[in-house]
Amino acid sequence: MENPQKFVSSQIKLLALMYFAYAVSMIMKYSIIVISPSLISDPLVAMSKTQFGEILASGSIGGIFGKILFGLGADRFGGKKSFLVSLLILSIGIILFGFSYNIFAFNLIFFSLAMSKAGGWPSLANLIGHWYHSSQYGRAWGYISTSSRCGTIFATLVFGFLLNYLPWRSVLYVSASIGILMVIIWHFCVPEKPDKIQQDDQPKRQDSQQHIGHPLYNKTLKFALFDFLKSKRVCLIFFAMMGLTIMVDFLNFVPIFIKETLDISEANAVMTASAFPIGSVVSVLAGGYVFDALPAKTITKVIGFLLGIAVLCIVVIYNLSYFSFSLQMNILVIYICLFGFGLSVAPAYYLPMSIFSIKYGGPFSGILISILDIGGYFASAIFGIIIGRVADSMGWGPVLLLLMFMGIITLMLTVWFLYNENKAAEV
Repeated sequence: MENPQKFVSSQIKLLALMYFAYAVSMIMKYSIIVISPSLISDPLVAMSKTQFGEILASGSIGGIFGKILFGLGADRFGGKKSFLVSLLILSIGIILFGFSYNIFAFNLIFFSLAMSKAGGWPSLANLIGHWYHSSQYGRAWGYISTSSRCGTIFATLVFGFLLNYLPWRSVLYVSASIGILMVIIWHFCVPEKPDKIQQDDQPKRQDSQQHIGHPLYNKTLKFALFDFLKSKRVCLIFFAMMGLTIMVDFLNFVPIFIKETLDISEANAVMTASAFPIGSVVSVLAGGYVFDALPAKTITKVIGFLLGIAVLCIVVIYNLSYFSFSLQMNILVIYICLFGFGLSVAPAYYLPMSIFSIKYGGPFSGILISILDIGGYFASAIFGIIIGRVADSMGWGPVLLLLMFMGIITLMLTVWFLYNENKAAEV
């Protein structure tokens, strides 16, 4: 029993390393969002919300390139190496962002940051495929998905607090230091695959021959891409992910939205925005077990209900001005609504796509995840530009109306996808 116990111990160790590494990647990328209210109010930068939206759009375009590069790289060179490169570029990019003053430099650097950050998900998909059985995918992705939100929570609370005492550039240098430390830990502590002894003692594990019997086993990349293109199931989750990414990426504007709507300090606005990722952590952690345990039909109903709650939260925020609450009550209501929004959107955003990509994509899971994320990044790029311009010219009300509309469309697409998955499983 020694070797099986050693294998489980190695799985736990790897899961912890992936958890903290992905959290650090989110801490670094989201540190730019944390300092965004200070960035816009800095007279030496003189940035408008339109320009900030364009920077976010540059990041979304960078994410598309990153998904292509790291999707191929993770499948070819392994998850450990590809994520190591991702963390290193992120750390250097954050430092350079802190040294910059002009809009062009901000756009170029954020493009590079988002490109490298995009390497995380396909890299981890590759590692999970090597180390975990398919029956463990939901729980593994559930834990790792919470790391994304925990990283965001850390960034909003800790960096938001530091903004009370440090200029925004210094906050970024603190963020980069955390990243450099994680690069060192990842390089020396992460194994790419289980060793030979562990492979022999875990016949049910997904090893180097894990994809035997899969429809795409021993097929070419060209064949797989054509299969993805003609698949109705892939198309549905592709468009659903576009809408879900728009809803999740609204978080990028939340600190600015809170500061301008409630007229509070940058630091308080950032810390109030932490409600969004806190809600996400709670739901994604529970969601991993739900996807492994509940019947597929029940999951479809749960996801549909949650996305309905997300739309309702935006409706409440949109109508907040009609109630004439005190400032403290407004802060509390927005905090509760953002918590509910994050709790409702996160399971639909993280779990169905990740689990579907590994099962349907098989040996090309990294490529499939990248393709689906590319659709999300493309939608996010367009949405980022629109939000910045609309917020500058018309205020935040029309932005919230647009988000409500996207929420309704996304709800229908996601439920349609899950319904079709149920039918496919019954065949």
